[in-house]
Amino acid sequence: MRWIQKGNECAALTQWRTANAAVPQNLEYGNGGFPNEEVVAALLIEQGYLCAYTLKLICEASAHIEHVRPQTLCRKEDDAREAAQQERKRLDVAWENMVACFPSPGAPRPEYGAVKKEDWWPADDLNGFVSPLVEGCEARFRFELSGEIKVENEADAAGKNTIEKIGLNNARLQELRRQAFIEMGLHPKSKRPLSSPAKVNQLLAAWRYRNAEQKFKEFCIPLRQIALRHLAKLEGRVN
Repeated sequence: MRWIQKGNECAALTQWRTANAAVPQNLEYGNGGFPNEEVVAALLIEQGYLCAYTLKLICEASAHIEHVRPQTLCRKEDDAREAAQQERKRLDVAWENMVACFPSPGAPRPEYGAVKKEDWWPADDLNGFVSPLVEGCEARFRFELSGEIKVENEADAAGKNTIEKIGLNNARLQELRRQAFIEMGLHPKSKRPLSSPAKVNQLLAAWRYRNAEQKFKEFCIPLRQIALRHLAKLEGRVN
């Protein structure tokens, strides 16, 4: 995953809140004419069109709104607050709890990503889950040439939990990452392996930023990791 820096919520979501302010029961995800399409579009722009969990390139037609903290849990907690005469937090419609993920609603459900995570949430809250909304999340994981993902620190139980619960080592995802390495000349099976440190540095610099369409490179985080190791070999810093 890649750290998602949340900004201000989109105008359509703000307008929806205002329009439904007098009808509290409408202020739930999916109710009161919730602006789903506009929210998805805004989340995609915020994320550079990468799935929050898998880093697959996505668009309006291949994405859905994912609640990092599951909406079922958010509502259950709000019901408990209301029963205790406390204010509802409404995290099921909070911009800071929503991200865009693969696939679109109604599409075939892969055995990885948001649809695998579904309503799961660790008993010890964020201590048991690596969220893409937390700065430094990228550094918790290490990618191999095979496409496999591991925790950087073997003692990182939350990282291991995240890999398992989101299916980040699903065979299909591993193969997609491996093919990305091959395609970019960073894999022993690449037809034209990169042999120029300057070229690798050029790619590393480019992958930090969005392209002209405001999109990040698909699998940019694993690509950067593999490219840095490839560069170290080219420069003779490792065997």
